[in-house]
Amino acid sequence: MPTTYIPYIGPHTLDLVPLQGKLIDLEDGGLQGLRTDQPGFQSMAASLAEAMPLHGAAAGITQDVYDHFVLCGQAIDLIDERLAIAAKQLEVLRESRAFYVDARQNDLGQMVDAMRSRAQRRKDPTLLVPFEQLLKYYGQTGEKASQTRKKNEQAKAEAEAQAQGQAPGSPDAPAPPAPPAPPIAPVPPV
Repeated sequence: MPTTYIPYIGPHTLDLVPLQGKLIDLEDGGLQGLRTDQPGFQSMAASLAEAMPLHGAAAGITQDVYDHFVLCGQAIDLIDERLAIAAKQLEVLRESRAFYVDARQNDLGQMVDAMRSRAQRRKDPTLLVPFEQLLKYYGQTGEKASQTRKKNEQAKAEAEAQAQGQAPGSPDAPAPPAPPAPPIAPVPPV
């Protein structure tokens, strides 16, 4: 069980009522092809808000199109607020689930240890019979670990054997030792 954690003190509800009638559930793959905001969107939207009242009609921008643009922006703001909360809640839910699954597995370990200890101390293996499925379940972790260790040891042994048995000149083979240097002739006295 992890030793450090803090209780979640954030919101425990997610209010989607303000988005009623505005939330969309697309089919699988439905996001493909949808356009996204580009860099500079916020400053462009502020500039558009300034220009629209005086110059929108002259430029051919109808008020209903601009109003829809504004409504989309308001919906996006409401969604973004809730997305931040929902993302944190999803993170907390996943972490909490993992925490409690780990705690539950720890409890099983304590039960198995207690049963094995009592059966051993009383020299009565029949105490374990009603819990055969629990013992088998709990033993899976040790069996998987044992198999992984064996697999890793075998791979290591094969790699070492291959490294030692490589043909000279192969790219991975170690270079042969250099021949000894010729002896240095003594320098005659001057």
